[in-house]
Amino acid sequence: MIRHSTGGSLLALALATSAPAFAAAPPIASADDLGTAVSAQIACAGIFVANRAEADVLRDDIHALAPFTKAVTLSVDRRAGTVTAFAPGTPTRTALHRPAVGCTLTTGDVPLTALKAQTARLKPLSPLSARPWPQGDQPVPALQAAAETHLDRAALDAAVQAAFDEQNVGGYPDTRAILVVQGGTIVAERYAPGFNQNTRMLGWSATKSIMGTLVGLLVDDGVLKLDAPAPVPEWKGAGDPRGAITLRQLLTMSSGLAFVESYKPGNDSIRMLFEAGDMGALAAASPLEHAPGTFWSYSSGTTNLLSRIVFEATGGTLEGMTRFAQQRLFEPAGMRSALIEPDESGVLVGSSYGYATARDWARYGLLHLNHGQAGGKRLLSQEWLDFALTPTPASPRPSYGAQLWLNRAEATEAGRKVLQDVPPDAFMAMGHNHQIVAVIPSQDAVIVRLGWTPEGQKFDWNKHLSRIAAALAPAVEPVK
Repeated sequence: MIRHSTGGSLLALALATSAPAFAAAPPIASADDLGTAVSAQIACAGIFVANRAEADVLRDDIHALAPFTKAVTLSVDRRAGTVTAFAPGTPTRTALHRPAVGCTLTTGDVPLTALKAQTARLKPLSPLSARPWPQGDQPVPALQAAAETHLDRAALDAAVQAAFDEQNVGGYPDTRAILVVQGGTIVAERYAPGFNQNTRMLGWSATKSIMGTLVGLLVDDGVLKLDAPAPVPEWKGAGDPRGAITLRQLLTMSSGLAFVESYKPGNDSIRMLFEAGDMGALAAASPLEHAPGTFWSYSSGTTNLLSRIVFEATGGTLEGMTRFAQQRLFEPAGMRSALIEPDESGVLVGSSYGYATARDWARYGLLHLNHGQAGGKRLLSQEWLDFALTPTPASPRPSYGAQLWLNRAEATEAGRKVLQDVPPDAFMAMGHNHQIVAVIPSQDAVIVRLGWTPEGQKFDWNKHLSRIAAALAPAVEPVK
């Protein structure tokens, strides 16, 4: 079914000139409908991307996720590379796996053969060579010995243990990985049963930060301009006020576009992630609610607009966008397990579907801790990093930069931070189910927590990260 959407705009005249068409699955009208959609997407990646046992994925991912997924069953076709999710009285949904890009939730409007053709010439990155950490996985004894002299080993081990001890109500594995880097070396690393250093894990919205970095590479290249109107074709019509929205405003979540982020059937985020075959087109149809640059609103739609901008800037194909991510970020940063899954249109879903091992999520943090450098080469300019870590003026709190969360205290409410007891210079990539990659420059540290905290439950980021941070020493040299 091809559906035309105007996004319910209050600016009907502006939108009528550029209403996009996008493939879409049947509307998700209930939580049960959502259950099969999200289950197909997650289970496909759990089985094919993370290489985990089907029974474990069904028990620990699908049935543990939320009440509306507890009745879901799965059918796995390894030859076809598909996972289909079933639930009583609910439409089935299928996701397709392609090795270089992971899984895509299908709408039924695009043949699987056409989706497979998108990646016919793509290959996953080769495994890490036996080079020293962080470009490889081999430990550097001198760095490890130096790090041990500065940290409190007993306190650090106890803090990591405590993060694993905090189990969710259902008794399912909650924390799946904790990895701590200080002084350029891994000082703590632990996994739940069934997970290890080679297991790719979903970052959910921590993926937004990676997509922001891909935009930054294109800005550094001069291909994209921060303060030029965002290159969104749907907004080019005469008199369309969205044509004034800049790339800077998209990056800082201050575009003024309407987008309902809550995850309930019928809301924008659900329609985008689990109904639309072209998520960027759906997001581009959003009406303007506030003058650009005047209002901050967290939006997965905004990040998927950025994804589509990167897609067009790198050749307008899934192959081109994937190669760009691989060659300009993942490979030089040592993140060889990393991938971002695409929608049917071939655009990587930068809002939500990034997978990497805990070590590679830590390498992403290290790229920022090391001022944009990896493997002795500069990948990101200091100018970009300064921008990404500057609080957006549109936000009432200094807690968001450009696709990165900031831990700065409010001037008007002393001490109020995102993570109250974590150092104020920390910044984070954060995602659903309580994923976090925290960079703490004053301690020369990166802390990664990956897990599967179910709906309605909480992993106490502040308590556990502050306890880990307290066991680490201040940076040996002042951070420049």
